[in-house]
Amino acid sequence: MKDRLVDQAKKLTSSGVVVRVVSNDRVMRLATGVMDAKNRLRAARERAAEAWDILLNGHALPNIDPSLDDEAGVHGATPSRAAARRPAAPAAPAAPAASGAGLSVVEETASSEAPRERGAASRPHVNGVGSNGAGSNGAGTYVAAAAEQQLATQMAARTSLARIGGRDVFEKAYKFMTADNARAMGVYPFFRPLDFNNGPEAQLEGRTVIMLGSNNYLGLTTHPKVREAARNAIDKYGTSMTGSRLVNGSMRLHNELEQKLAAYHGKEAGLVFTTGYQVNIATISALLSNKRSVAMIDKDDHASIYDGVRLAQAAGARMVRYKHSDPAALDSALSEIADTEGALVITDGVFSAQGEIASLPGIVEVVKKHKARLLVDDAHALGVIGPGGRGTAAHFGLGKEVDLIGGTFSKSLASIGGWLVGERKVLDYIQHFAYSFLFAASAAPPCVAAAMASLEVMQEEPWRQEKLRENFTYMRTELQRLGFELGKTETAVIPIYIRDDLKTVMMWKSLLDDYSLYVNPFITPGVPPKQQVLRTSYMATHERKHLDHALEAFEKVGKKFGVI
Repeated sequence: MKDRLVDQAKKLTSSGVVVRVVSNDRVMRLATGVMDAKNRLRAARERAAEAWDILLNGHALPNIDPSLDDEAGVHGATPSRAAARRPAAPAAPAAPAASGAGLSVVEETASSEAPRERGAASRPHVNGVGSNGAGSNGAGTYVAAAAEQQLATQMAARTSLARIGGRDVFEKAYKFMTADNARAMGVYPFFRPLDFNNGPEAQLEGRTVIMLGSNNYLGLTTHPKVREAARNAIDKYGTSMTGSRLVNGSMRLHNELEQKLAAYHGKEAGLVFTTGYQVNIATISALLSNKRSVAMIDKDDHASIYDGVRLAQAAGARMVRYKHSDPAALDSALSEIADTEGALVITDGVFSAQGEIASLPGIVEVVKKHKARLLVDDAHALGVIGPGGRGTAAHFGLGKEVDLIGGTFSKSLASIGGWLVGERKVLDYIQHFAYSFLFAASAAPPCVAAAMASLEVMQEEPWRQEKLRENFTYMRTELQRLGFELGKTETAVIPIYIRDDLKTVMMWKSLLDDYSLYVNPFITPGVPPKQQVLRTSYMATHERKHLDHALEAFEKVGKKFGVI
């Protein structure tokens, strides 16, 4: 009788109705408010103490992290009613967001994606269900549901945790339990080590999964020519240059790739970096190096752009954010800078969490109008859009109008490193004045050789870009037909909007455990509130059987959790 009762209870709690109630946004918000009351009161006491210090000593107000405040200093953003009623505060510089839409990693501090705010969503972003919970064999017991609510509360408390300070800077680390608890419950979705990754399929913990979470857009990481190039480079040059480009780390291989990248984009010169992240940090900090410089960035730009701006701010530069992909907001923002200031407008070409292409024609027009300069980060555009995969500027026929175009080897170029193309004198200045370039070890020979071979394959095998477009168009059409919300995606990145932290991770677990489908959950604070997504991305090497299996899984899990 006991076994029968337990069995019936499991069936009841794994029903779609109970699963939807457990993951209901209002229920979770109520639980979060009650369970995080202690942290909220502590944060209130800290803020009251800060306010008292301001009254006594005239201190500036604490910095606001724009990655967590969607209304903080964004040109073109519509303030909420609460914000409209809020009294004006003394001006204070806003701390740059370190997350971007595109990130697929959980950030544990208030200043953290993505990717990426965003990002790519992103920047990244833990929550879920018990080991017997939904997404595995059912929603679990009500005890498990309570544990899920506690975990969701801990997730929401991460930003207040980051405010903890005192004599021991490790104190916040010891109090951070979210990841440990998620691991214990079997629902931690990040830093999962793959046994093997062959492109469209991978091996995770001994079983084969369909990979819909990789940026290997053209499927070149296992291409015979790319592998051979890396092997030959190791045989000829060794594994590393063991020095920076400034001293002993430059070699003809670097120069050869720089010339090919410049010619490919129709630019005068190219520059190869050790990582794609380094491209934005180095370029922005070198060019915006004084108090008369302004970084004019899209609100949803990648974390590397925000970090580059943070370095520029240390030298006195200002940051101004404009409403996402809105040329009118950019126009308004540029109209307000002083005649003595110079602006560098920086935007992702393809936003890594949304899959959306930047409104580049309007942005270029505004940039030219105000005599500013333009940097486009084409990390997720190279190989995906534009004639021959040349990216966003080529997609709109604006290659000559964009001053600087940068990106990474780690996506379509199937390697590790970064690249920048533009005028020779500008790149020459950057390589002599960007500390993160001057004092970082140069890109390893096998990485450079692999990227160069990938660039050649892209041009020799144009069918890859055509097949990639066919695959992501098919998935976008079918997911929309099923009733999923996909936003404005036009590329190989297709976000499925869930708009709830707990439900996002519950669905991620169900897709992985029940259907061997690997996707990336983007939750707060890696993405703004109500922007939680399951980020999927597609490759030229995906076969129709992979895509149809994924669609079947999405339909069943989407219905189970009440998303469609």
